[in-house]
Amino acid sequence: MKIFLVAFLMVVSALVGWYFYCVNPAMDDFQAAVASGKPEAIAPFMDVSALKKNAGDYVKLRYNKTDNPSGNLGPDQVQALVNAYVTPQNVLLIMKGVYLEPGMTPPETVDDKTPHPMDKHFAGPDVYAIDIYKTQVQTPDNKLTLLFDRDGWFGWKLSAFGFSWGG
Repeated sequence: MKIFLVAFLMVVSALVGWYFYCVNPAMDDFQAAVASGKPEAIAPFMDVSALKKNAGDYVKLRYNKTDNPSGNLGPDQVQALVNAYVTPQNVLLIMKGVYLEPGMTPPETVDDKTPHPMDKHFAGPDVYAIDIYKTQVQTPDNKLTLLFDRDGWFGWKLSAFGFSWGG
């Protein structure tokens, strides 16, 4: 009976350990997809509907002003900005250090020579964050965050952007 209890506790602790470790292989696969430079390799890591909702909320907060309702973006304009922003190509550019927000035009060329600082960490038990800084200065208003949520027990999907209001 003691052996069964010990074996059971070992299995449970191994599963708990794997549950918190499993982000590492998923992020290694994501980094390999980014390193390949192919947008179609990044698409499986994206939860497009959650990203579009997140980007749509940001566009409404950023561009719609309560003091000038006539200048507000209509639903079609918001959707056009969101659709143009939430693409695997833009995620690839962001991971290369290009700071993009909805409504910005991506640059034609990317400076890959200067490495941009990144900080990878858990933002919660089921949220993993990659902070990408625009410059070597690492301040909260100088970054864009990619937020990955758990997809099932061991999978991870990019589901939100964390925009800084400083840029």
